[in-house]
Amino acid sequence: MKKYEVVIEETCVEAFKFEIPDDVDIYDYVRDLYYKGNIVHKPSECQYRQMEIHNLENDTYSEWVEF
Repeated sequence: MKKYEVVIEETCVEAFKFEIPDDVDIYDYVRDLYYKGNIVHKPSECQYRQMEIHNLENDTYSEWVEF
């Protein structure tokens, strides 16, 4: 059997609407919500996927391939 490590990268897109006070920085506000788990993408919203294959036996890597 051959041994591989597969890396999958996804780009997800989803719009979120907010109303915040004028004195609050929108970037800090959204970043905080995101890292607290209050903003979560739906799994079906991924727009782009690619993978890279690492052959562990001979330590070679494939090109990134979209799928």
